[in-house]
Amino acid sequence: MKDFAKMFGRRYSAVCVSEEEGTNKHHSMITAGSSEVLQSDANPAATSVALTALQRAQRRKSLKANRSMKPMDILSSFFNEPNNGKRNRVPTRAFLLLAIGFLALTVAVLVKVFQPYDLIFKWKLIMSEGGEIFNLWAQPPVDLYIKIYLFNITNAEDFLAGREQLRVEQVGPYVYKEIMTHENVTFNKNNTMSSIPSHPLVWQEHLSEGRREDDHVIMLNIAMLAISHLTANHPFFVRMALKTLFVSTKSEPIVRTTAKEFMFGYPSALATLGNTFLPNWISFETVGLIDRMYDFSTDFETFYTGLSNPAQSGLYATYRGETTLPQWKGDHCSNIEYASDGTKFKSFIQPNETVKFFRKSMCRPINLYRMGEEKTFGSLKGYSYVFENNAFDNGVTNLDNRCFCRNGDCQPVGLIDVTDCYYGFPISLSFPHFMDGNVELQKNISGMSPDPAKHSSEFVIQPESGLPLSLSVKVQINMHFKDLSNFPTVSKFSYLTIPMLWFEIMMPKLPNSLDSRFNFYLNFLPLVNPFCFWSALLLGIGFLVYAITKSTLHMSSFARQAANISDRKYARTNLIQNLSGGASNQVFSPYEMMLLNDRPRSKKHAIVLSINKDSDFPELRRTSAYALDMEPALPGADESDIPIITIKSTTSCSSIEIQNCLNKDEICVECFVESSLNADLTEEDTYTDAAEQQVRLF
Repeated sequence: MKDFAKMFGRRYSAVCVSEEEGTNKHHSMITAGSSEVLQSDANPAATSVALTALQRAQRRKSLKANRSMKPMDILSSFFNEPNNGKRNRVPTRAFLLLAIGFLALTVAVLVKVFQPYDLIFKWKLIMSEGGEIFNLWAQPPVDLYIKIYLFNITNAEDFLAGREQLRVEQVGPYVYKEIMTHENVTFNKNNTMSSIPSHPLVWQEHLSEGRREDDHVIMLNIAMLAISHLTANHPFFVRMALKTLFVSTKSEPIVRTTAKEFMFGYPSALATLGNTFLPNWISFETVGLIDRMYDFSTDFETFYTGLSNPAQSGLYATYRGETTLPQWKGDHCSNIEYASDGTKFKSFIQPNETVKFFRKSMCRPINLYRMGEEKTFGSLKGYSYVFENNAFDNGVTNLDNRCFCRNGDCQPVGLIDVTDCYYGFPISLSFPHFMDGNVELQKNISGMSPDPAKHSSEFVIQPESGLPLSLSVKVQINMHFKDLSNFPTVSKFSYLTIPMLWFEIMMPKLPNSLDSRFNFYLNFLPLVNPFCFWSALLLGIGFLVYAITKSTLHMSSFARQAANISDRKYARTNLIQNLSGGASNQVFSPYEMMLLNDRPRSKKHAIVLSINKDSDFPELRRTSAYALDMEPALPGADESDIPIITIKSTTSCSSIEIQNCLNKDEICVECFVESSLNADLTEEDTYTDAAEQQVRLF
């Protein structure tokens, strides 16, 4: 680097002359080269003394005053250096590459800092009317199904007679396709959107494994058992009236019906009477578990758009205008804010972060935890999320779950009381076949066979987008009874928890069109960041290295050319300047030196002087002026290397002519009589033989 700095300094201290100055000097030198005759009547001795004094005065000046080191002059001479009469493109090209290199490095830094893919991806997550993510959320183009398994009672008579324990068998699946949509969406000013949920079901016979909706099953009479449970501790007269009603309507605790009627409602005299006399309590005339579970007519929900935080887009803000559910106390049990309805989960999920899920049929929010290794579904990868441990333990193990004990009454482990969500009916939820529940629940009912492989729920979620790749939510609906001994016809159900059905809401995989789209978004587009970063970085470094190397080689070549200019050429130029009366400290650029050096040899530089014959030409010693003029263009020049110019004359002459001697490093100055000069200075110029002076440079 030191050598490079010295070379750069030498190059510009010697040749920093603007192009305009070089052009002007070029013009003047051409005129002088053709024939320039300077007349002077002064005594040659006085002239030489004056020249010597002028040279000494010039030597006293600072080198800074003799050098043009202005930045603009340096850039101008470097990027506009002529080359054989044409502009040299190498420095300009190097400058452009240097600029492109810096620009590429700037781009690499910006890509690393701002991560353009992340910015674009976050922008895509924001819900806006007509946006891609919004359309997918409003009408998910997925295959969402609900599989329903009924618990058919096989020994109704023996159980009612008290001879046997209640025995059930699983019947199903009865499969329906759920058309999940968010309707009447309204965007609010607080970065939320309100909608009315809709979940109509469509029968899928080809997926039901031979089951039909008109299959006959023997099930519980939900209306009769629910009324008996609710009035079991009421006054005697109330109970007597209900007993009379049961007899008059010929109601039985166990009824025979079709699968569809049990799921979506069958005619019941008790339900009709309840709807007639208690419309605020029973707003329906038929009783069906799935029908009540999928009744969203009075629901309205609000979700975050993600404008303030893209990770929260599509998550619950409120349900029925509240962030908490009225049937539970405490945020752990009631807060549904930032929960997912299964359409889209939280984005940018961290490995140890929990995910919240809420659905009306479950009547509560529930936390999901990551489990296991990464899984692949189609072309996308995600992680399995499962229900939290002891989700239905009612505070026995997890004290936070004590808030699920309704009115302070905690049900056995494995059950959650959702009476308030099912019109006051004694409904409890559990996992299928009482999995992970109290063993007494299984012992009281025959036909239970819990299997974690078949009855566990699982959510496979792509953590960056929150996109569900696969869903399998399995919940069982039961009727949990207390003491019913005040009603003899249903007294056999006292303190029993009887399973009625369990369902699985499932999405096996994403459709191919959606899988391909998100494969592009999540697997290919993320390569934009590293590709842009490394491409810009390598391109910038490559351009910078190339530009610096090219510029270094260019200036090194120029320095070598400047150093290789022979002393003869510099001496000849300075001698012309001195003898012509010009500024003795003038420095010629290589541009000007080329013009002088390339002058045809037939065109001589003639300087005519009026010199007396008897005057002796004194010895001229330029002790340091030449070094000052050339430094630092001539490297290594010091006081000991300064050439001595000695002019000896045996006779006076009226004119001199400069030409090359036999030795290429010598300059000969011939003195001759003025009358012998040809007016046009042609090739037949005659010289005076009276005297010959030689100037030799060592």
